[in-house]
Amino acid sequence: MVLRILVVAFCFSTLVSCTKDSDDSTTTFRVAFNTWIGYSPLVIAKEKGFLKKRGLDAEITFLEGIGEKNSALLRGDIDGVGHTADSAVTSAAAGVDGKIVFVFDRSLGADAILARKTIQSVKDLKGKKVALEPGFTGHFFFLYLLREAGLSQDDVEIIAMDTGSAGGAFVSGKVDAAVTWEPWIGKAKELDDAHILLSSADRPGVIIDVLFMRTATINERPDDVKNLVEAIAEATAWYASHKEEGDKIMAKFWKLDLKEAQDTVAGMQFMSLEENQKFFGTSSEPSQLLKTVSAASELWLQTKVIDKPIQPRSVIDFSSVNAVSLKD
Repeated sequence: MVLRILVVAFCFSTLVSCTKDSDDSTTTFRVAFNTWIGYSPLVIAKEKGFLKKRGLDAEITFLEGIGEKNSALLRGDIDGVGHTADSAVTSAAAGVDGKIVFVFDRSLGADAILARKTIQSVKDLKGKKVALEPGFTGHFFFLYLLREAGLSQDDVEIIAMDTGSAGGAFVSGKVDAAVTWEPWIGKAKELDDAHILLSSADRPGVIIDVLFMRTATINERPDDVKNLVEAIAEATAWYASHKEEGDKIMAKFWKLDLKEAQDTVAGMQFMSLEENQKFFGTSSEPSQLLKTVSAASELWLQTKVIDKPIQPRSVIDFSSVNAVSLKD
């Protein structure tokens, strides 16, 4: 997951200033991603023509920071972004009127807390030095686990640094624990005095990557948004039975070695339409997504990452994903 913080200066297609292609009346969505392979279902939907057959296209550009994404959303320069659920909360608190319309993937081991072997539980972290990146997804995951254990951030000594450096600090023995990702998870496995205390595989559904779209876009183009979700869902289903070809598409787009792309995907799970619908639930009977967003709102507020509460339901669009039904 080190790929999340890479700075990239290319785009998947050329930006234009309108949403309609005058030549073929294709409706275009403008989407910005940070560099993370988990957003690939939209890439595949474009590459394999699942967007085109619905009269859609996607212009994908790259914005690495939440602040950059928020500014572009507020200006209306883009229709949506690739986010994590906790980042959607951060955006909402910053004044962005947007909603989650689809969950691309959930982390299943790609994020972890590394600790000395003398630390056998989250409760054992009390009073220990923990390296992590404040305000980032790993921080949210850590706060989530602390709350489960009956602890708060005040019970540990946070050593602030970027996520990759946190892994390096742990491996070099400078801290007792770290919230990080590969390659540091693999390096920690080689140490005699270290282990994975907990990973995202132990709490599936907490770290998820989502498509977060402007509410104005959803309201103005509900059928297009529904078709966009349908195309991404079709791409996810296609990948499940065409992994070899799909891995090559992803590796090429993200400019990765094929094995690196495959190894990264191994730590996550793309979520199918059925899994999305179960994860969202409905407005009257919400499911895990609302729980994750609610936890992010509460924990970010407690730790002053955000300075005002948000209504968790306000950042979830229950309608679009539940309006989709893929045909055989």
